[in-house]
Amino acid sequence: VPATIACINGYMHVGLTEEEIEYLAKKGKDVVKTSRRDLPVVIAKKLDGATTVATTMLIASLAGVKVFATGGIGGVHRGAEVSMDISADLDELGSTSVAVVCAGAKAILDLEKTLEYLETKGVPVIGYGTEMLPAFYTRTSAYKVNYRMDTPLEIAKTLKVKWDLGLN
Repeated sequence: VPATIACINGYMHVGLTEEEIEYLAKKGKDVVKTSRRDLPVVIAKKLDGATTVATTMLIASLAGVKVFATGGIGGVHRGAEVSMDISADLDELGSTSVAVVCAGAKAILDLEKTLEYLETKGVPVIGYGTEMLPAFYTRTSAYKVNYRMDTPLEIAKTLKVKWDLGLN
């Protein structure tokens, strides 16, 4: 069931109408890119916010949504050992109990370090019908996923066990 998530006038919305999506599109750059750190400000100041993967996960969790899909997740940026530029998406994936279906991390990122960071956070990377990590706009990269699963039932059983164990 499609349920686009965003903030409108300081309220979190799960399941935007076509009119609400058009409203945000017309506001353009006046809409705040809203990550976890921005959410309290966007709500308190009654602003409009387009949610990052991290914030979409957080709001989905609050609404009882267990699975959502997105294009690509953020990750570890190239040169992060100096800049410390690591997407909040990765910490959220390790702490919020929502499964994210995506086309991998954005290809401009350091995919190897992103996989290492996800491992550190206890996040399994599952390839649906593939052993290769997709790189956002390509089906493959030079890196393997942790587990290949070939059916939705196999993935659903894994998620159920994860949630039954209380793992985020």
